[in-house]
Amino acid sequence: MKLALLAFFFLLLNSSTAEVVLDSEGEPLLPGRDYYMVRFIWPGPGGVSLASSGNNETCPVDVIAVPCCRHCIPPTENCNGEALKFNPLARIGIVTTNLPLTIRFAKTPSCAQSPEWILVKEEGAWLVGIGGPEDYPDKEILTGLFLIEKAGAGYTLKFCPKHLPEICGYLGLHSDANPNWRLALTNEAPHTVIFRKAGDGNSAI
Repeated sequence: MKLALLAFFFLLLNSSTAEVVLDSEGEPLLPGRDYYMVRFIWPGPGGVSLASSGNNETCPVDVIAVPCCRHCIPPTENCNGEALKFNPLARIGIVTTNLPLTIRFAKTPSCAQSPEWILVKEEGAWLVGIGGPEDYPDKEILTGLFLIEKAGAGYTLKFCPKHLPEICGYLGLHSDANPNWRLALTNEAPHTVIFRKAGDGNSAI
């Protein structure tokens, strides 16, 4: 019920300002389809993937930005990272800006409690991960919804907590102790991305 109220809150705000979110081919982003979410500005991290850390050393539940270096020896083989699915709570045929939605990886490890993105308090920051309380013992967790916003020729992501829908924050990058570039809430420049179609993953979940 709380997620439904959160979705309704943003649908009211979204009704007059929404734009269709476009992929790298200029086509609308479709709910449930598989997309790579890659950094808009190069050089830098590529797409996103999952990694293991001190939270859970046996199950990859941390959302990281994939290191990408095409000119290195050897070059990075996969700059796209892993595919994602964007699923709005509202049953509509396309994804628009400022539309509340959940995000999940197209393929997720069976060891994780849940495939959907959440935020976890660690290292003094709110970091993006997947799973649930069992995957992050003794950690504070936030659930909520994500919004896509237009940012020049690319897009940024916002996270809005379920219990405080009026307080949203942009996602940026945070260097952890491993070191990995983790997606995290930021007060600095947001992580700007574009969306690329991934393979033939067209089925909605």
